Amino acid sequence: MTRVVDIFLRYLKAEGAYVVFGVPGGLLHPFFEAIEYDDAMRLVVSKHEEGAAFMADGYARVGRRLAVCAGTSGPGATNLLTGVACAFADGVPMLVLTGQAASHALGLGAAQETTREDIDVVEMFKSITKYSAMVTSPETLSRHLRRALRLALTGRPGPVHLNVPVDLWAKELTEEWFDPTTYRPSTVAFDRSAVQRAAELLLAAERPLLLAGAGVAIGDAQDPLRSLAELFPARVATTPRGKGVFPESHPLSLGVLGFAGHAEARTVALGPEIDVLFTIGASLNETTTLNWQPSLRPSRALIQLDIDVDRIGRSYPVDVPLVGDAQTMLVELVYHVHRMLREGERRRSTWASAPPPTRGPERYDRADLRVSDAVPVTPPRWRVDLEAVLPEDAVIYSDIGGHMLFNIHHLCIRERQRFVLNLGFGSMGHGTCAPIGTALAHPGRAVVAIVGDACFTMNGMELLTAAEYGVPVVWVVENNQMHGITYHGSAMVGRKQPLECVRYQRPIEVAAIARAMGLRAWVVDRPGQMGEIAAEALRLREPCVIEVRVDPSIPPPLGDRARSLAGFIKR
Repeated sequence: MTRVVDIFLRYLKAEGAYVVFGVPGGLLHPFFEAIEYDDAMRLVVSKHEEGAAFMADGYARVGRRLAVCAGTSGPGATNLLTGVACAFADGVPMLVLTGQAASHALGLGAAQETTREDIDVVEMFKSITKYSAMVTSPETLSRHLRRALRLALTGRPGPVHLNVPVDLWAKELTEEWFDPTTYRPSTVAFDRSAVQRAAELLLAAERPLLLAGAGVAIGDAQDPLRSLAELFPARVATTPRGKGVFPESHPLSLGVLGFAGHAEARTVALGPEIDVLFTIGASLNETTTLNWQPSLRPSRALIQLDIDVDRIGRSYPVDVPLVGDAQTMLVELVYHVHRMLREGERRRSTWASAPPPTRGPERYDRADLRVSDAVPVTPPRWRVDLEAVLPEDAVIYSDIGGHMLFNIHHLCIRERQRFVLNLGFGSMGHGTCAPIGTALAHPGRAVVAIVGDACFTMNGMELLTAAEYGVPVVWVVENNQMHGITYHGSAMVGRKQPLECVRYQRPIEVAAIARAMGLRAWVVDRPGQMGEIAAEALRLREPCVIEVRVDPSIPPPLGDRARSLAGFIKR
């Protein structure tokens, strides 16, 4: 007998989705039961459905594959919403599954059912997914599922949602099997003439600038990006969310443009010299453009590459739009430039004779804090110590808060390392939970999460999940006993008085909490301690916590953000 749930799992396996994150509940029990008794599948039970969605995000975002998260009906479904919204904002492919009352009971007021009169979770998910639907019969299951998978994994990726009545899972079904290649087409087509025009403009540019966003990582386009930059050469900056897609140790790197970014990136990008600006997978939103500065427009041409046509020309007029996958487009662009050079065209970039971008201490604001021997340790100093021992292929997560600003500005992400920041939706907790999913997707790769004490208190119970499943993530929790970005930011806007309400009334001892959850934990409060402790934590290959007690009086690099907020009031 072939049941609906058997067909469902067969499609998941065909897509390489062998891990499901969720919290079991009655109205999704048949699905969770099938996962538990299927030797090929793995069920990771989180402590909260939001954590399950964040973990699935991390599994898909860095693992570059479909992820699955699931929650029962009612609060199980609504608890998933924030995590799914993060995936939607950042283009992460995810199948979201929620439970539903039995089909014969719909409309009678069954517990936690979805109806127009009560809580319609299908409608709730519609605005934060590419597809949201209720499966109403066994015969429609496959059609809904194939459509959902097609939308999740083609074009700009994103989450999709299916709501399934509990009685459908066990029903028998005769299925005409569709292999993924027969229902999910490739989307690597591009406009060759537009690529040719972009190649001509870039080759003729005297001061070309490449601005790389998170779409470069989504498209796995880091290598062709570097090849293209070195061809001219061009200066390269990244968006805050795209930090690290171009090695920040590279001699052409300007660092980060925008929120908590680097002064030279801002000076060059907003200065009069840039004649051709090429943005790759960058949405040109507020945090990158410093409240949409008009001076970001180059003197000759703006080329914008994005897989989502709606993002092209949204913020600035575009001279050459390139719609498509970042890797495919950049490889084709490199090919065209090489061909033109072979045919006698010459490079006109003058960057090779210009002074190189600043590197080392000169790149950073408050460079004195990076070498400070003060106690308690300064936020930039311990990051310098950590950076020295991070493996070459480490995945470094940042959560949202004041620590994020220090991460953007003071961490140097090298080649083959990956920096992950959920700045599209900007939800606290993502950088705390998503690393668990990433570590499961890449079991041999070092995963380090840098989070704040407020993020830890908000979603830190998911460290129990890592402990239960033995997932080797190292959490570095910067503890300043407050919501730092809110405290210091409030001193720069409004009445210019810090909000005392966000300072903790009782000190939080992060390491003690972590030990109570069964994790190995250390405390760092002095310069020079981080390197040795972090190296040991990484060597252990088990879930660990390093609490860093920092000087709370040192504000994060918030100036640009404060100016942007002021800009919303008056430009």
